[in-house]
Amino acid sequence: MPERLNPISSDRGMCQEHGNVLPCEICGNKQEAVPLEKEIIWEKHRADVDKIADRLGKGVDEKIKEAVVAFMAYEFPTSGSCEGHLHEEGQEKHGLPYPWVEIYAPEPEGLPDEEMKEKWTIENLKHRQKMMEHLSEFYQERETPFDARLVFDAIGRFGGFRVQSFGAEITEIIPLEEQKKKMELYRKEIDDFVKFLKDKYLK
Repeated sequence: MPERLNPISSDRGMCQEHGNVLPCEICGNKQEAVPLEKEIIWEKHRADVDKIADRLGKGVDEKIKEAVVAFMAYEFPTSGSCEGHLHEEGQEKHGLPYPWVEIYAPEPEGLPDEEMKEKWTIENLKHRQKMMEHLSEFYQERETPFDARLVFDAIGRFGGFRVQSFGAEITEIIPLEEQKKKMELYRKEIDDFVKFLKDKYLK
């Protein structure tokens, strides 16, 4: 489970040399300041994610929770997620053998059918465009295996999508030992993207 930050007791908004609230009255240091309200908002999203449950009462997988928190903080409407689950031979299949987070805008209400479809699609495409901008920035100076790079997998008829690694779906046809290596690689990729988003959000 990811370590949680208590925004009230955090010292990231304090001068490390003099202990004063930043900007420091003694040395003028303000480089370590992090907007407290943004940390509080981030924690609120984490608390909201902790309350999410599916029809069977199962919550969000622990190893994908922080990604859901990050996407919510950036106002992406998440509609599903999975940390990835490997299946030994003879076991009942549960989930997919790779991590993903799904983005799907809520269905517009009070519009004729054709207008609703158009508006719904446009909203999802706007989210896709915004996510693409974040990914473009993330990959500007990042070197990573090609199959690990995060891409979009189209979901549904109205522009929804999943954020997952390029080689994700291929893992379903490779041997289990290779699946384990790919799972580790793909989880790291989305975790690194989440860290990038969080660092940018809290600046």
